[in-house]
Amino acid sequence: MIAVENQAPVSENAIPKDASDGFVVPESNAFGQSFRDYESSVRLSIVENCYRLNHIYQTYDFVKKTREEYAKLNKAEMSIWEAIELLDSFVDESDPDIDEPQIQHLLQSAEAIRKDYPDEDWLHLTALIHDLGKVLFHSKFGSLPQWAVTGDTHPVGCAFDESIVYHKYFKENPDYNNPAYNTKLGVYSEGCGLENVLMSWGHDDYMYMVAKANGTILPSAALFTIRYHSFYPMHTEGAYQYLLNEEDRENLKWVRTFNKYDLYSKSSVRIDVEKVKPYYESLIKKYFPKKLRW
Repeated sequence: MIAVENQAPVSENAIPKDASDGFVVPESNAFGQSFRDYESSVRLSIVENCYRLNHIYQTYDFVKKTREEYAKLNKAEMSIWEAIELLDSFVDESDPDIDEPQIQHLLQSAEAIRKDYPDEDWLHLTALIHDLGKVLFHSKFGSLPQWAVTGDTHPVGCAFDESIVYHKYFKENPDYNNPAYNTKLGVYSEGCGLENVLMSWGHDDYMYMVAKANGTILPSAALFTIRYHSFYPMHTEGAYQYLLNEEDRENLKWVRTFNKYDLYSKSSVRIDVEKVKPYYESLIKKYFPKKLRW
């Protein structure tokens, strides 16, 4: 993997805020229900089936093979905004909180975090592109099924923590009964660092690889957030802490701050794309090359 050089620093005045600070968390999602409700969501059957397939087929071998394939970055060459436009009609089957096209989710989360952190433009851009790896669903990228694109992520190669949503379906995963992979540490060691942990394959890790290999100057906190924002068992449930190193724990503060803007900004009220586009295009130009290898 290409190393990232000349990364922009995080301002000394930029302090990760607690969930109670700044952004006002709404009482309900776009459907008038509780957020991340996996028992009574109006989208329950769609969401549950997506996770069922994810938990059955995301094996250590599948992830290793798929990650190696997509690390070649030979699927397409396009700008960040061109990739955003590919998501104009994409609806995430794993999300119980909204059925709006993903381009709206990207802009809603970016605009929400922009209000609380007006001087931290790297955070605005991080929010804009955090789900951009969902282009994996597109024919240009092999039309991967949603169970290999969306949803919460988790480590493979060690035991599946019970905090993972729809954990029951892991019993059908070949790794579940494999003694090489079903212990607490599995193939890993205590404090090895998430950089050395293979995560279930999806949009998080893919966008991280794209950003890093194309020489973005976004700070390391941004890359960590992109890579692990869907790792809910870690940043929300406190699972897998024994795999983290000190750098992971420091960056985790930003993931937890980012999470509320990612989760609670989801709304049926649409952002005017053309109105905000010039601002975000200026950030893309600042932090990324004009064209990227995907």
